[in-house]
Amino acid sequence: MSAGPKDTDLLKQPFGTLVAEKDITKQKILSMLEGAKKIISVGDATTERLISFNITPDIAVIDGVERRSLRNRSIKYHAKQMLCKNPAGTISKGAVHVLQSALETPSPVTVKVEGEEDMLALPLFTMAPKGSVVLYGQPLEGIVLVNITEEKQNEAKELMNKISSCVK
Repeated sequence: MSAGPKDTDLLKQPFGTLVAEKDITKQKILSMLEGAKKIISVGDATTERLISFNITPDIAVIDGVERRSLRNRSIKYHAKQMLCKNPAGTISKGAVHVLQSALETPSPVTVKVEGEEDMLALPLFTMAPKGSVVLYGQPLEGIVLVNITEEKQNEAKELMNKISSCVK
């Protein structure tokens, strides 16, 4: 089962601090990542932006697609590769297991998703160690940075319970 319209509306709201596209600089992002236990990027464009700033994410979750179109270039950096399947509009249990393994693996790790990675930030909010930062793209707006705290983990768990129909 996929997320319904009401569920996807909940997911379209930034879950953390939105940095507007026009305000994204290496210095701004570095200052917001200072002291992060782990840096986790979700999405091809977000990961590519970090790498262009010489910031290597501990975990990068990518699918080779950007705004519903195949990317014509791949993201190049050295990392252990993990693969998972995650159909569009869902959070597959298999993908969650791979993400948990990625969190336990020495960094850097790239999780290549066959399907869609968009919703996989949500389980990462619940599983990432406190003190980590998860970054993901807010389409046509900028990058969202989520500082992982117990409060954010609980919010994410509540949201996952609300959209449990899309967890397969």
